[in-house]
Amino acid sequence: MPANFDHGESIFVSARDGLRLHVRAMGPRHGDRMPILCLPGLSRNSRDFLGLAARFANHPKAPRRVYAMDFRGRGLSGYDPNWRNYNVMTEAEDVLSVLAALDIDRAIFVGTSRGGLVTMLLTAMRPGAIGAAVLNDIGPAIEGAGLIQIRLYLKKMPQPREWNEAVEIQKTV
Repeated sequence: MPANFDHGESIFVSARDGLRLHVRAMGPRHGDRMPILCLPGLSRNSRDFLGLAARFANHPKAPRRVYAMDFRGRGLSGYDPNWRNYNVMTEAEDVLSVLAALDIDRAIFVGTSRGGLVTMLLTAMRPGAIGAAVLNDIGPAIEGAGLIQIRLYLKKMPQPREWNEAVEIQKTV
């Protein structure tokens, strides 16, 4: 178990285009239980899964390895200067890079919102990698009204002038 278990162990992986991707890992490194891979929503990151990861990683009878990914441009992953690479196809390819780098053949995917979209795309790209899927805050169809609501939410986010203000904004969100 890493010394800083509350935040997991940081692992950095190269995407196909060389961008540095961050993955948090918790739980036993070796075991016979299928790992869990958590994929966050559009403006979120791996920290959203700390509670879930701690629960499964520390399970008294059946602990398992849990990974939570920061998509490009979020969390501790690198920022891509090409804005066109911020799409679910590139993010799905990034997940495949993570799976290859961590030698994961099959996992349980937990996808929240955009992470759920990436999970659904992966079922077409690499169906054998999906041992099970939990989709949170996403369904098979995305309504236009929902997309408008997300866009308005992101536009209304206050822009911090300094770090302390950024922290306070995140606490209220």
